[in-house]
Amino acid sequence: MQIPEAGSGLLSSAAVADDKWTSEENAAGLKQMEYTRYAFAGKLLRLRPLYALNMDCSPFEGYQFAVIKAPEHGTAEVVPHTFFPTFAKDNPRSKCNETQIDAQALVYQPNDNYEGRDSFVFLELSPSGYATEVTYTFNVRLLKDKPKVTSKK
Repeated sequence: MQIPEAGSGLLSSAAVADDKWTSEENAAGLKQMEYTRYAFAGKLLRLRPLYALNMDCSPFEGYQFAVIKAPEHGTAEVVPHTFFPTFAKDNPRSKCNETQIDAQALVYQPNDNYEGRDSFVFLELSPSGYATEVTYTFNVRLLKDKPKVTSKK
């Protein structure tokens, strides 16, 4: 699956104001998180870039990412993706923001014409063995009217 460029109209940028994160650690030390947001039927949604960088901006190797429970009403994948990092200015790695990197991204695409709830589970393993499990839940809506493009003169 290729990720379209931002601004191409193929990426959904659902209502961020309705996004919700929760996080806790279970007795076994597994960090468990839940993320809830809206998505539009049939629209590809890039959820997050997946990368780690050393101080010299080279890739920090050894992280593993996987969808461990697939969505019932769409697809979720870890795919190759090239982009610019967005470290905060006070982060020593902010110099890396000027360098395009080859990494991966987590994407979700609900089925066409599906409306309702959907979810999947994603696992991230660090090289030191620290695990984070994230349940992504979506309220999928139909895009009833296609946006109309108007130009200002």
